[in-house]
Amino acid sequence: MIEYKGFICHFAFNEVDKLFHGKVANSHYFIEFKSKSMRELKEAFHIAIDEHIEWCEKHKKKFR
Repeated sequence: MIEYKGFICHFAFNEVDKLFHGKVANSHYFIEFKSKSMRELKEAFHIAIDEHIEWCEKHKKKFR
């Protein structure tokens, strides 16, 4: 589990495709991402949340 700006990410490693799969747990929006390493997973999570917040502000939607 990783936390960023109040959002929580759950993740797992998939042996078949050799990727980490992450999904935001505490949002009613579907936010998911993939990466090849834990460092990249954290970066992808931060980017996904920052883009989500930006989109919500632009469209006057709630973040969660």
